Amino acid sequence: MAVAEPPVQVDAAADLREDLRRAIARGDYDPGAKLIERELTLRYGIGRTGVRDALRHLAAEGIIELTENRGARVRALDYAEALNLYQVRGVLEGLAGELFAIRGTAEEKLRFAASLDPVRQAIGAGDVTATLLAGDDFFALLLDGSGNPELHEIVDRLHVRISQVRRVSLSATERGEQTLQSLQRIVNAVLAGDPA
Repeated sequence: MAVAEPPVQVDAAADLREDLRRAIARGDYDPGAKLIERELTLRYGIGRTGVRDALRHLAAEGIIELTENRGARVRALDYAEALNLYQVRGVLEGLAGELFAIRGTAEEKLRFAASLDPVRQAIGAGDVTATLLAGDDFFALLLDGSGNPELHEIVDRLHVRISQVRRVSLSATERGEQTLQSLQRIVNAVLAGDPA
């Protein structure tokens, strides 16, 4: 994917890593898309060493793959890996919901319940990107409400790969209603203070 935007100033390779994580999670770079060092140095205004450092970190996280003499590409997930991620995601989000039901304040729970409306609207409009962004807000509030920063950090590390899977699954029109039902069950349990 060629980048035709003006250079963005980034202070360090860590900032570039975070920007690339967000761009991949948003779908700006599709699975298999090549990440060209020269384009990244021009866009982000940092040297090749910083770009290479950022790419090595993203490869270590499983977000991209580095191939000698071929460069970096956004990693595509196979079916088994996607299934594994969904299983892990389900357990971690279930734990977050249990903790939120017990630890969350009434105000946090109401804000969390209200965060389902933008998800519902985006799914109704058939806008996958808006659904993912609204879903990110929903899950961020869920994780915040859990009161467990370690859990939040673990899920954050999986975020990009989970977003890739969610983008594909939400593209199937029949998944929208199933997704809403699942999210509504989470909201209902948290509001009821039911950790089960």
